[in-house]
Amino acid sequence: MVVQISVLGDIRVLIDGSPVELGPPRRQCVLAGLLIDADRVVSSDRLADRVWSGRPPDGARQILHSYISRLRRAFLPAGERVAIERRPGGYVLALGSGAGGVADVTVDLHRFRDLVDRARRAADAAADDGGERATALLDEALALWHGDAFASLESPWIDEVRARLDEERFQAELERGDLLLRQGRQARLLVELQSRVGEKPLNERLVGQLMLTLYREGRSAHALEQYERLRRDLADNMGADPGPELRRLHLHILDAKTGRSDDQQPPAPALAPTARPGQLPLPPSSLTGRARELAALDIRRSDTVPVTVICGLGGVGKTSLALRWAHDNLHRWPDGQLHANLRGFAPAVRPLTPQAVIRGFLTALGVDQRAVPTDFEAQTGLYRSLVAGKRILILLDNVHDAEQVRPLLPGSPSCTVLITSRNRLSGLVAEGALPVVLEPLTATEAHRLLADRLGEQRVAAEPEAAAALISKCDRLPLALAVACARAMSNPQLPLAALAAELRPHETRLDALDTGDLSTSLRAAFDSSYDALDGAAARLLCLLGLAPGQDIGLPAAASLAGLPPARTRALLRALEDAHLVQQHVPGRYGLHDLVRLYAAERASRDQPPAQLTEALSALIGFYIRTADRAHTLMAPHGTSSAVAEGAKGAADAAGAQESPSSGGQVQLGLDDSAAAREWFEAERSCLLAALQLTVSMRLHSQVWRLCWDITLFLRRSGDVQELLSISETGLAAAQALEGPTAPTLQALAHRGLAFAMLLADRDGAKLLDHLGRALSLSQETGDLLNQAHTHQGLVMALDRADDPKAALKHAERSLELYERAGDPHGEANALNTLGWCQGRVGHYEEAAASCHKSLAASRTYGWPHAEAAVLDSLGHINTQAGRHREAVGYFRQALDAYRNRRDAYEMANTFSGLAEAHHALGEYAEARTAWHQALTLYRAQHRTAQAEETENRLGAVAEQD
Repeated sequence: MVVQISVLGDIRVLIDGSPVELGPPRRQCVLAGLLIDADRVVSSDRLADRVWSGRPPDGARQILHSYISRLRRAFLPAGERVAIERRPGGYVLALGSGAGGVADVTVDLHRFRDLVDRARRAADAAADDGGERATALLDEALALWHGDAFASLESPWIDEVRARLDEERFQAELERGDLLLRQGRQARLLVELQSRVGEKPLNERLVGQLMLTLYREGRSAHALEQYERLRRDLADNMGADPGPELRRLHLHILDAKTGRSDDQQPPAPALAPTARPGQLPLPPSSLTGRARELAALDIRRSDTVPVTVICGLGGVGKTSLALRWAHDNLHRWPDGQLHANLRGFAPAVRPLTPQAVIRGFLTALGVDQRAVPTDFEAQTGLYRSLVAGKRILILLDNVHDAEQVRPLLPGSPSCTVLITSRNRLSGLVAEGALPVVLEPLTATEAHRLLADRLGEQRVAAEPEAAAALISKCDRLPLALAVACARAMSNPQLPLAALAAELRPHETRLDALDTGDLSTSLRAAFDSSYDALDGAAARLLCLLGLAPGQDIGLPAAASLAGLPPARTRALLRALEDAHLVQQHVPGRYGLHDLVRLYAAERASRDQPPAQLTEALSALIGFYIRTADRAHTLMAPHGTSSAVAEGAKGAADAAGAQESPSSGGQVQLGLDDSAAAREWFEAERSCLLAALQLTVSMRLHSQVWRLCWDITLFLRRSGDVQELLSISETGLAAAQALEGPTAPTLQALAHRGLAFAMLLADRDGAKLLDHLGRALSLSQETGDLLNQAHTHQGLVMALDRADDPKAALKHAERSLELYERAGDPHGEANALNTLGWCQGRVGHYEEAAASCHKSLAASRTYGWPHAEAAVLDSLGHINTQAGRHREAVGYFRQALDAYRNRRDAYEMANTFSGLAEAHHALGEYAEARTAWHQALTLYRAQHRTAQAEETENRLGAVAEQD
């Protein structure tokens, strides 16, 4: 017997080919509400909300029961293959499988998703066939659609589901288009792409596919027209420019059309979609009650009032409500979702600054970190420009006050802002934000929570004990969840015994939130804590003291001094007790109140010496891994371990996880990309660990963390944080004693000087730090660090427009690199020397120096150095009047930067190319290059360069 369920069109069910009568639309909505979450429990409240769109009638539970009874009868011929079962917490639509494990129940929606997942895996694995298998799977998936999903049903909830599913279908179509383009089969796409672009004219990925298809079909002019139409529409409607991928494709087609590109057949992009962030944490597994608040959020999402503040005391469920509503309404924000936990009330952790949040948001929105402005006001302007006109959800969680989030509010009503806070944020409300005040659950809702989690029969058997639990937990969802976890872990425990355990304690936790919290919350935590085994209880205590808002598994294992596998098992036990949440795979966090409770238990239950030892082990893990990551990101640089003469520690950090119970846990990092991903994931934890290390007065460890973190911060363009960390590192180095202290102090002075260069800080102080670094390096005979410091002096003096002094330091730097035997340093120094020689008019010498650098870069395979040298040769030849040669070098540099996808440097090189064309009297070519530079400067919000380029364009227009 085969059961076929179809929803990608009209909803229908066939059992062995015979149609099943599903009844009126409302009953079909009940089936749809269960089918969307097939094989998962759907609470009665949630099912009622789906069927009646948040406005269930009186007696809704009885009506639901009637509908479900009729649906059960309709599925009787399917036997056990389809069953609607009542379970603790709600109903579940269970879909079985036939003999031998072969599925005999098919749902076209599930089949569609499975095929798309398989296609994505096949595309990732495809090497030589261009993804033929993936294309076939996507063709099969899209063939399952026979119209709009649930086409015969109409309700607000169905409309939302339909829109969400239509987006899934659209994404699959886009991925199929990418694959066909990669295979050179664009002819199959032309008609459908033209139709789709008509429906979604502002979708950059779709327009890019059409542009590439038109170009390959010999219609370059039409492809460029598509780009120009989109550019105008984005500028008129949103005040934005096309994204970098589309701009690159446009430039390639433009170059090919004008004969400036040797490559007449660009590779099919992986035309990546415009950055569409998806930062929401996982939703809560269940949410009891809150129908009124969810309905309020639905009503208050008006485009004219896009800011909502959910406020209430700690543990009342603000974040759970926000995440549940956000995940239920994802289709409303097709351009993505941004999320930040601002840690406004986290114990022992600094609240997140708006500057830090905006940098993270800009990265999520696809901004090259090197293009992020250093000025916070400019960062805010860039952020608001990027989200203008887009339908994006911005969830700002755990906000302390209005000042913390005002810079994060977009200027566009198309965005939805959802804020959670223990404070009412009256200032924002006065400015038009709408408040949703979250109170503790009602007695009925709290009783429903117990019944959903513990089972109605168990709760009904002890009504007085259930009422006592509700009362002692003050109807707070967090406290009730912890109490339920305790009861679920021991089904034989009478609820009366559990209620008796919830006795208050006189501690500061009771007074948290200005006395609003009941002492019962502490009792609920006590009950769960006392039920843990010793190892899990100890780990919870340690997590309460760990720096940062969350922690990764390897770091937690280091903290506990246990193997990762054992630590994972203990974390799972803490998750089961609702004391820890795994908000993203592999990372664990504690609710602020649980963290405070755990820290207090640590001070009471754990020996102080053992706590210090555990925290020192955690700091050691961060130091070892940061050192390894630094080495991978800069293999020719100096890591902190090398500087301290502890090279063995750096090598050890590349090992895999240690199997020993008491040994150092190591994290295997294989390449620069993995190192950068680790820094991104651990950024806030590293900064918090640094604060802890400072407070423990571990000066050597402070210096090491600062040194290895600064490389990541420098490449990220986070200048303000870089300055702060560099100052901390210098203070720590100056507190050191011993034979390595002068070397570390020299590095710290130089590191701070480079940070000041990036931040455009005071020249006298900058030169003072470089002078001190040079003096210390000379005292220790450290040739390599002397050479590095001379490079810094070149940059400082060149910026101060003193090219002759800069040239002397460039010459000295090269000499020192040669004496130290550092070929990579020599190559960079030769390029620097060539630049300085060109600045003082020694063009032949400059060209010779750069050609030596170019040869070394190509010999050793250093593509970034090669690109920089080619750009230098372009400028040197321009200064020397050899403009035709300059054009050639600039074009080679552009190719090198394109290969590296380095748009930041491409903008500068386009500007240099334009100057060379202009000097040759090739005004059309100059205008084209300046336009290309201007497009990139604007995208990177480099205002001064953009204004200068606009002036040059105005001047060349008058000459034309």
